[in-house]
Amino acid sequence: MLSSGSVDLLWLFGPFVVYLVMLGVYYVWEGRREKRLQERYEEAEYGQ
Repeated sequence: MLSSGSVDLLWLFGPFVVYLVMLGVYYVWEGRREKRLQERYEEAEYGQ
């Protein structure tokens, strides 16, 4: 069972941890999107 102090720490740092996870997911997702765009650009520019 969690003590009251542990629950307080969870409420204190929980949102920050969720924020960091969401930020990591965003960077991975954005990196993949950027890579797809770059491949599409290179294919259109040099593929012909």
